[in-house]
Amino acid sequence: MHQITRSSRVRAAEVAIILGIGKSTVWRWVKERPDFPQPRREGNRYTFWLRSEVEAYATGSSQEQEAACGV
Repeated sequence: MHQITRSSRVRAAEVAIILGIGKSTVWRWVKERPDFPQPRREGNRYTFWLRSEVEAYATGSSQEQEAACGV
């Protein structure tokens, strides 16, 4: 079984900071964007994302945005 370390987990507020968006936008994107990293749950009250998935999305999103703008 793969062990996930605490440092590899980020909460919604940190996801928002990494992506430069608001926390409510994080939750909206979870519902609206099929390519957005999905949160994981541990217990009833702890929801987190894997930092590697969020950072990969941030990198991919910025490249897509640049391509759309013609940069």
